[in-house]
Amino acid sequence: MRDAQNGEKIYKSPRRKLVRFFEKSRDQWKEKCRDARVRNKRLSNRVRFLEKGREKLKNQVRDLRAELARIKSEERKREKEYETLKKKDDGKADMPGYAEEFDIFPSGHSYSVAHIFLFVSLVLSSATCLRGAARAIEIFISFLRLPMSSPSWYSGRLWLLRLGYYKLTRPKTKAAKWVWIVDHTIQIGAEKCLVILGIPLSSLPCPERCVSHEDAEPISLLPVTKSDGEIVWQQLEHAAKITGVPREIIADHGTDLKSGIGKFCGKHEETCFIYDIKHKTAAVLKCELGNDSMAFS
Repeated sequence: MRDAQNGEKIYKSPRRKLVRFFEKSRDQWKEKCRDARVRNKRLSNRVRFLEKGREKLKNQVRDLRAELARIKSEERKREKEYETLKKKDDGKADMPGYAEEFDIFPSGHSYSVAHIFLFVSLVLSSATCLRGAARAIEIFISFLRLPMSSPSWYSGRLWLLRLGYYKLTRPKTKAAKWVWIVDHTIQIGAEKCLVILGIPLSSLPCPERCVSHEDAEPISLLPVTKSDGEIVWQQLEHAAKITGVPREIIADHGTDLKSGIGKFCGKHEETCFIYDIKHKTAAVLKCELGNDSMAFS
């Protein structure tokens, strides 16, 4: 109830109860105020987060649109390139002498498989010199009006070296019985090389035809500055680890070769040493015609 004179509210409850009631009411309002502030702050943070997310999404959409435009541009460019290549391929198909191998390029090479095959075939199968092979390919391409360049002789030399290195280092069959052809190269400067070529007995073409370079397999190519019987024997033992002990060794009677091969055959009784026919014939003729001045005039 209220006081009639001054209009103040008059409570009938005892003060101690009123104090607890007002204190509890105040605490409740404080709690509600704190909760409201927390919710307000949380909502404010949420709004800021959403605004940042919206800006981020806008940037992503802008980037995606730019990426899409770039992809479409590249797609149009590739379509044009495809049409150009298609027209070019259609034109190539009408060219006489054009092979698909001209479009196949080994990794790291500027010339096609067809260029490499032509050059190697001209040198190995047609006994053409390096410069002659390069010139022949140039004439061939020019005559057929093929839209491509021709390799230089130096590029062909590198192809042949790679091919030879592969032939020299590839694994050899140890099960077969081998015939070795052994000789020294001409000395250049302070060095010369011991060359060992091998032919499996099962692959000998005789008597149908003579042995050719295609039948031989390079076993070892060993450069030395000094050669004697001991060094040759060590080189032969090293080669035996590659192919196994050979059945025959063919060589001339050079002092170092004869000594080294003799020692090798002494340790491997299954191997026989054969004097090569060219040197044997020359030695016989020299012996027979040694006193004939007309034979050497």
